[in-house]
Amino acid sequence: MPRLLFEIWEDPDSHSSEMSPVTERGDELRGQISPKSELRHSFEAKSNFEAYQMNYDWHGWGRWKPLPDGMEQLFTDEEVAVQKRYLANRNGA
Repeated sequence: MPRLLFEIWEDPDSHSSEMSPVTERGDELRGQISPKSELRHSFEAKSNFEAYQMNYDWHGWGRWKPLPDGMEQLFTDEEVAVQKRYLANRNGA
């Protein structure tokens, strides 16, 4: 089953955190909005629901519950391939 890499970043000034899949656009926005952010944790997830729960687990917030009309999105092989290409560039490979 395809799994995307997610990262949790924290801004040391505001102590706010952000969790998202690794993407070029996400990195660009974080650099503009919170340039001092520091990477705190990374993990892989097969769906948005799994990622939300793993974020809650890492923060110690307990059980994450989706909204009543929430839909679980399973990630695709294409999304993983796009992310891997970006990661190769980001990591200088």
